[in-house]
Amino acid sequence: MAGGLAGVGIAVVGGDERQIMVAQALAKRAAWVKTYGLANIPPDAALFPVASLAEAIDGAGVTVFPIGGVSAEGIVGSNAGVEIRIGPEFFARLPASAVVAAGSLPRRLKEAAAAHGVKVLEYAERDEIALPNAIPTAEGAIQLAMEHTPFTIDGSTCLVLGYGRVARALVKRLLALGARVIVAARNPRQLEEAETAGALGKALSMLEEEIRKADIVFNTIPAPVLTAGILEKAPSRVLIIDLASAPWGTDFDAVARRGIKAFPAPGLPGKVAPYTAGKILATHLPGLIEEACARPD
Repeated sequence: MAGGLAGVGIAVVGGDERQIMVAQALAKRAAWVKTYGLANIPPDAALFPVASLAEAIDGAGVTVFPIGGVSAEGIVGSNAGVEIRIGPEFFARLPASAVVAAGSLPRRLKEAAAAHGVKVLEYAERDEIALPNAIPTAEGAIQLAMEHTPFTIDGSTCLVLGYGRVARALVKRLLALGARVIVAARNPRQLEEAETAGALGKALSMLEEEIRKADIVFNTIPAPVLTAGILEKAPSRVLIIDLASAPWGTDFDAVARRGIKAFPAPGLPGKVAPYTAGKILATHLPGLIEEACARPD
């Protein structure tokens, strides 16, 4: 497929208000945009809602799934009350050299796409999108902490696990609110960066000791770090907010046994700042899709 979207039909499948903004941005560049599994589309949006997935992808050179991606079971999130599920056979129904854009795709579906000559664009972790999205994620995490604690962020001890994009944005805001912030990470350079920002840096190997001091724990590491053994050392009053991707970094069965308040917090940008999050996607995703279309087969 040649670069540019002027002659390309696009199917936008699933999503929420953010995806409407993406579809509208794509409609300004593409031949047409059909939507399926997407509710509350404005009547003047230059979009064409259809009644089935098959109708949406018929003739579409590009299919766009939400930033939340496609689950391991092939389920696509939708705000329209319909179940959307795709499997390896889905890719056989797409035109040659089609592009499928999704926040993420499970390995088995990426392998099926490759087997059918379909290009895949996983965009959730692209810097153009992930860096600005870290801000509403951090703000949303702090909002959740305020809603679920009987004390202020000011004066509290916050333990942040990992020091990637989201953690950097979170630490900056926690410090501005007057929290004592401890960052636990494996990478010594990240710990140096955290200390330069004003946090206390600790090796992740010291987590068992550091969690004893925490009022709030924010996990950003998508690996099992808050294990049953670590959680045994946590104070019962602690609040745990897991910001990592599924299957999270927290043993929630162990949390329940301890009676600790903890929960995963996926998709915060779309929940706490849907306009901002949608604008980020609408600004950057069309260009990323054009690049994917121009990529050699």
